[in-house]
Amino acid sequence: PPEHPWVKLNTDGSWLTGSYAMGMGGAIRDWAGMWRGGFSRGALRGDALRAELLALEDGLTLCWEGGFQKVTCECDCLGAVTLFQERPTDRDYLHKHYDVIRRIKRILARDSVVYVSHIPREINSVAHTLANWGGQNIGSNIFWRSPPEFVLLQLGRDSMS
Repeated sequence: PPEHPWVKLNTDGSWLTGSYAMGMGGAIRDWAGMWRGGFSRGALRGDALRAELLALEDGLTLCWEGGFQKVTCECDCLGAVTLFQERPTDRDYLHKHYDVIRRIKRILARDSVVYVSHIPREINSVAHTLANWGGQNIGSNIFWRSPPEFVLLQLGRDSMS
């Protein structure tokens, strides 16, 4: 868990190649490792990177709306993470997903402290499971006030690692 008063946001996106369905998901946990919220969303017409970026945007928006102003965000997509780390940005407008990148950068520019970092996929299982649920439930946009039953196993594993 992060130090008090920080929260940790884990996000993930999934993309089902045959149906072009995207799933976005994530979980917010506090300094005690307690669940502070989660989300799952499903949509059509995208790709794997767009799903990852939309998951990051959804998660950061939920943190802001929840009043969390110190956030460490973990994502297992290196391509998404590097877009928001120290690098030249003068050509971002040429990126295929500039619309989402621009919205995320606006969130990051707010009066808060957010660190976005890359983690291995194997330790992002809660967000991965929530994203997969979204991908299987197109049109869904769910805020989980408490952890849904289908992520309890992954949450238990996280608390032991």
